[in-house]
Amino acid sequence: MIQWCVAHTQSLKETLAQQHLRDQGFDVYLPRFKKLRRHARKTDEVLVPLFPRYIFVGIDPEISPWRKINGTRGISYLLMASDNCPALVSTSVIGDLRAQEVSDGILPVSSLVSFLKGDKVRILEGSLKDQTVVFEKLDDKGRVQLLLNLLGKDVKFSLSSYAIEAA
Repeated sequence: MIQWCVAHTQSLKETLAQQHLRDQGFDVYLPRFKKLRRHARKTDEVLVPLFPRYIFVGIDPEISPWRKINGTRGISYLLMASDNCPALVSTSVIGDLRAQEVSDGILPVSSLVSFLKGDKVRILEGSLKDQTVVFEKLDDKGRVQLLLNLLGKDVKFSLSSYAIEAA
């Protein structure tokens, strides 16, 4: 019976580790999401891991040669439990993540935003950096709609979802 464990990867080597683990016959799950990347006045969309430097590996602890995961290219180490066996993740966690996917291993940004209408959030970048505003909703383009009280009047505006955090 397949159970899921977690491997810590080398920095930015999640995809390399995923490929090498698959080549060895392991089931691998690397949940990712699309993020807007800004550099040199250019904006593009890139896939980034939901859990940077971590990857889920499907094993049968009784018969799988799980010890060789530590020697796989891109892997730093396998997370271990106190009984010297791999630390296991509930299959329902993996099932819940997979149920939200829009395509192979890609989660929509809407499933990553955990704010409710009326929640206070803090802006992390731009001219309004460190301002506390009110979360309104997530639009169909993956941007958050916010309300800023300016001179006694609520002003609506939108930002990328990664530009805010809980206040």
